[in-house]
Amino acid sequence: MALIRPLKPSVAWVAAALFGAVGVFATWVGTLDFLSAANLQYKLIGLAFTMAGLVLLAGSAVIAREPWRRKRGRIAAVAAGVAGVFVGGYLLLLQYRAPDLSPRRLPPFPAWVPWAAIVVASLAAAVLGWRSTKDHAAEQMTWTALGKPLFAGGLSVTVLFGGVQWWYTQQYQPNAIAAALTVTTELRPAPPTAGENADEMSDPHMFEGTITVKNVSSTKVQIVASLYQVRTVTNRLRDQVEGINEVDRERQQVACFLEELAPVTDPECDQPHIYRYGQLSAGDPRAEDEYPISRTSQPIAVQTLQLGHIVRDNSWLEPEEAFEHNLVVHVPGQGEPSGSPSLEELQLSAWLAVAQGSRLVLERIPSHGPEMVPQALMSHEEYRDYAQAEQDVQSSDGGAADSADSTGDGTHVTVEVDAEDREDRLQELAMSRPLDQASLAVSEPQTTPRFYPHRYTVAEWPIEDLSTLHRLVWGSHVINTVQVLSMRTYDPIARSEALEDPDLSALMEYEYGGMVTCVGPAGTLGGAADGSDIRRDPTAVCPGAWYSLADEEGRVANSYERLYQGKTKYGEDMAGFYGLVQTGSLDVVSLTTEAEAAAAATTMPPSTDFHPLPSDVFQQCEPALQDAKTLTDFYGTYIQSAFDRRVAELRGASPDGTSGAPTLQQGADSAEILDGYLERAKGALLACSGTEAPEDTPAASCPQAAAAKIDALRYAQDVGRALREAEPTDAWVQRGTQAVQAYQRAEGVVDEWLVTCR
Repeated sequence: MALIRPLKPSVAWVAAALFGAVGVFATWVGTLDFLSAANLQYKLIGLAFTMAGLVLLAGSAVIAREPWRRKRGRIAAVAAGVAGVFVGGYLLLLQYRAPDLSPRRLPPFPAWVPWAAIVVASLAAAVLGWRSTKDHAAEQMTWTALGKPLFAGGLSVTVLFGGVQWWYTQQYQPNAIAAALTVTTELRPAPPTAGENADEMSDPHMFEGTITVKNVSSTKVQIVASLYQVRTVTNRLRDQVEGINEVDRERQQVACFLEELAPVTDPECDQPHIYRYGQLSAGDPRAEDEYPISRTSQPIAVQTLQLGHIVRDNSWLEPEEAFEHNLVVHVPGQGEPSGSPSLEELQLSAWLAVAQGSRLVLERIPSHGPEMVPQALMSHEEYRDYAQAEQDVQSSDGGAADSADSTGDGTHVTVEVDAEDREDRLQELAMSRPLDQASLAVSEPQTTPRFYPHRYTVAEWPIEDLSTLHRLVWGSHVINTVQVLSMRTYDPIARSEALEDPDLSALMEYEYGGMVTCVGPAGTLGGAADGSDIRRDPTAVCPGAWYSLADEEGRVANSYERLYQGKTKYGEDMAGFYGLVQTGSLDVVSLTTEAEAAAAATTMPPSTDFHPLPSDVFQQCEPALQDAKTLTDFYGTYIQSAFDRRVAELRGASPDGTSGAPTLQQGADSAEILDGYLERAKGALLACSGTEAPEDTPAASCPQAAAAKIDALRYAQDVGRALREAEPTDAWVQRGTQAVQAYQRAEGVVDEWLVTCR
């Protein structure tokens, strides 16, 4: 009789070991979540994992014991395999939905590798367990007998699990995640104290403020962070716009008022606070439509009076509960009047970061901070903006030259720069001095450097894990809070224009409060060294809050920008998952009395709703006439003043009237600068003077004004030549005086034509 060699027991033991390992893991995770998960969803999933783990452990025991394996080994292999695939497949699905920057459990491999290994191990164990019963196939339960109960049980579990998931996602989750909080701010004059007579007015320098926060939802609302700011804002009359004539000035005044509402592609207004489309980037406060625009006034000064917390971080409000924060504000009295009327207002701003539901619960104490950062490290993005702006300004032709951080098509990219180089660059900007030589044509930067946090506090609050399962797939997270106390900005044009004031710096700090919160992986801030970038760079703490490196189509240029945008997307996804939102409120009261407002109104220029439209001829000639006016203004300031001073010195006249005028050498140097721009200006004026315009119309005077301006520039050039002669003689004085008189006559002709030019 032939003997049948049984299959080696090692195959069965391998299957049992694989099922046992997966079963222990599933049972451990499931039991922890079933007992201590934060919400019902993860408790139910924990229960499912526990049941799957028990099936896996039972399958492992059946396959490991010979008598059990002989009769029920195949049933155990299939059931345990299905349970293992469920465990690994569910984890794979969660990992697929998790943000890209979730923590890696195995650094050399992607985060999904362990969960894929569970699926592969379960399938392999099922195959090995099935093969281990090959010699006893006749004794195993048939699929016909097994199919019906398996199908019925699987269908029941699927329907039950799907129903619970639908209820959670459609009914429970929408009401549990979105925050519902109202914030109101109120400012009012403080009432008289008890010692004052009831008929007396209250102190005009004292105000009371109230910040009311109310939970209008049916569940608890977590208050992650809060900040309030009280500041005074002083407004003065708008600066008058320069123009070649009254029509041009009125046209530009209208353009400035309308273009201040939003950056435009091709602006008509040339005032510095009007920005072209593309100069402002995402995150720049100047790109946000949150400031009122006034036709007659503009803010000139802002002073912060109070800054503080509304409520303690990690507080909460129960349903329908309200909280009030009361404060008393002392507004300093005004000093000597400046001569120009102004309007003052008091502002109370409040910001809160909140979350609702069971997803976001903070630990009792922060893992880092709050820490004061007295001076933020210059970020890679700020370094790029400053370098590009200076390059634009220093470009002689008004365009940006190619650089290491720009591409051929004008798209500027961000590259990594050593922290020491960025620190040195910031100090260089802070100690910047005026340029050595004056320039008539200072190019505006193509992109304006945005405001950037300078002083701020930063704190890191750990978020309680929703479940063991969530921590394994999504990782542990923290809430990072950046409370900005002041902002800094750099104006490269101011550096070029600081010709006479060496104390004027182009790098300025502004008292500007604000708050930003974001979700990040745990341990990025609290575990960092004291000198690390993330401790000193707010864009590293909350990427995307002040800079967005992607273009309008979402594209990035290099690996650094891809990494930065990945962090930004990660923070946005996690903030959406936890339901973290930021809300706020603002109240404004006037500090200007009725009499002061009436006095200021008398000095404001009248304005109408209708304005004359300039002709096409004016539109073509206006740039040439405006450039020529800039040159002649420069002539009168430097060249003619230097000539008048030299003539007065030769005649022995009193120097009191000319002591502040440029010297002969300064006038000669200015004449050299003037010569460099004259030919280009004359060419533009010549093109304007040849423009055809209907006779006896206002437009016909524009070419006439251009022709007269050419004569004025020629006489101004004659005065410049006289200044550069070696020996001033009587003949020199006579020639120069004649040139000055001829220039003045030519300018008189220009003014006559400009009156009607439009």
